[in-house]
Amino acid sequence: MAKKGGQAVLQEEINNDDDWTKIIEKPGMYVVDVYTEWCGPCIPMTAYLKKIKLELGSENLHYAIAKSDNITVLKRFRQKSESYWMFFYDGKLVNIIIGTNAPRLMQLIVEELEQYVKFKNGEVQREFISLTTVTNEEQKKIIDSENYQKQKTRKEKKIRDFRMVKVREHSLKQFSVNIQMQTCVVFFPHTVKCIMVEAPVEEDVKELDKPPEPAMVEKTVCEVANLCASKYEELIVIEANEVELTEDNLNEMFFMEKEFLESFPQELVEQLLSKKVYSVMLSMPIIKHEIDAQEVGTEDENTSEPIDLMGVIEQKLSTIIYGDGTPLNPSPSSLADVHKIINESGQKIPSLYTPINPLSKASALTILFNEFCKNNGYIAPQPPLPQYLVIFDINKSNIVLPIIEDLEEKVVHYGFFRCADPEKPKLLCKDSELLATYGTDKVGKDAKLVLSVLRDDKDKSLLRFVDVGPNYVSPDHESGIDDAIKFFPYDFDELDGEVKLWLAQQEVQDEEDTGVDHGLGEGEEGVMEEEDSPQDQPQESAQSTVVGI
Repeated sequence: MAKKGGQAVLQEEINNDDDWTKIIEKPGMYVVDVYTEWCGPCIPMTAYLKKIKLELGSENLHYAIAKSDNITVLKRFRQKSESYWMFFYDGKLVNIIIGTNAPRLMQLIVEELEQYVKFKNGEVQREFISLTTVTNEEQKKIIDSENYQKQKTRKEKKIRDFRMVKVREHSLKQFSVNIQMQTCVVFFPHTVKCIMVEAPVEEDVKELDKPPEPAMVEKTVCEVANLCASKYEELIVIEANEVELTEDNLNEMFFMEKEFLESFPQELVEQLLSKKVYSVMLSMPIIKHEIDAQEVGTEDENTSEPIDLMGVIEQKLSTIIYGDGTPLNPSPSSLADVHKIINESGQKIPSLYTPINPLSKASALTILFNEFCKNNGYIAPQPPLPQYLVIFDINKSNIVLPIIEDLEEKVVHYGFFRCADPEKPKLLCKDSELLATYGTDKVGKDAKLVLSVLRDDKDKSLLRFVDVGPNYVSPDHESGIDDAIKFFPYDFDELDGEVKLWLAQQEVQDEEDTGVDHGLGEGEEGVMEEEDSPQDQPQESAQSTVVGI
């Protein structure tokens, strides 16, 4: 049961139920270090244990280490990361303490040994503890551990939420380019009501001598929406929708205008989460806006550059709804002001909302008109996958690049950087050929090859890179996400880097030096195909739109 060497003499080993039975049948006071195999016994404490044993010189003091993994009565101590010290009088448990506080443990050994001698002499009585009893110290440790886990979980969630804010912002920024012509108005549940109306007569029903009693059906209407429709001017209602909101998508709908959501009385929030909201999507007529743009010279007739409509429709509808004000403070007599209601507590409750900028508009549309958004290129953002950041000196590129190519699906991003300062990384380029064209002698000795590699089974991909000898590897896959974001921000795919910009400048310089002129020569005329005039679209009158659900 004992090992060779000093530790075996100092601490007897208990590895299974048989070993345990033999130990607790022995006389004397035993101090047992209970551990789990994955963590191991408390080796740093052995020097203190040896010292106190020599100082006390008692034949009654014995030490042991017990691996709880294979000992039935110690089942509850498995998977613990801290040492549990158990004190036995002639095989009877009298005390348990937790941790690696050496002074406390040494003092308790002295005190318990004195009590054991008195116990053996009949001078004191000792209350024994059942091995199934959870002590007060254990209970406190359990509570502390649970509180720690809760705090850790909250902190991790906060980090994940912050990451997702950035991911969603980037996603909305990209998507907003596709929906420059559209925006929406949301009408809150208290503006919607159900009424009974006659069901329309089916066309194929034969006429009867006596018409049947009209069938009544329920119809949902929003009078506020009907009143607002007359004010939309040239804006066209292209779709209406009812949506059930959850706490998550309510927050996403007001993603860029949280202060407006936070101003809502609790009764409005409860309504939004228990009843459907009615929303209307509007669009600007393309023809009219192109004419307006040409009138102000924003598009030359000889160019094919698209008209920049970013923010135009949001500003137009915001003015219609809020006047010169904002969602929080609409102008007096504006639609938002006229249709607000006052509750019994005197609180102002808004009845409608329209986003005031392209990002808040994009966020609202993805919740209210999800199918439309998917059909127009919206891709829902996904949280960053667990990954590690790995940094190499640039002179190891010839070894690392073939591994990157071999593990292409596991490498999220890679790039060459002038320096590896995470607070101000300077991207050189993302292509080894560009780097070779630029000249590795120009990048400096501090240049690095930086990559992020996905976590996989047993970190096999990461280990391939570790074998090469990196300068830095993220300590864990969660830290790796934050490390990677610093070098590979959400718009990394849109970045060029110093080398590409330098090469572009060189190309311009070379053209100037050689006198190359890409313009039309003297006397030459450019030939331009006559553009087809845009087809007129049937313009639906916003005023005549029936706003019913």
